[in-house]
Amino acid sequence: MEDHLWMLVTRKLANEATEKELAELDLALKQNPAFHNSLKQLFDWWDGDKQQEEDHSVRLFDNILKRIKTTSTTQ
Repeated sequence: MEDHLWMLVTRKLANEATEKELAELDLALKQNPAFHNSLKQLFDWWDGDKQQEEDHSVRLFDNILKRIKTTSTTQ
């Protein structure tokens, strides 16, 4: 059963879980508070990491646009 729960967690993190799988995971977490607390930390970390990646991508894109504008005005 534990392997199945980790498979559900993995699918959730990869954004591949179906609604049924998410409901099953939610029920399992409600029935096991210790597992829920551990996974909450994992989910928070995972979501925070995504935000950092997105912020970094935006900064890189802005830098590219600045270079393009600089190159366009000097030619």
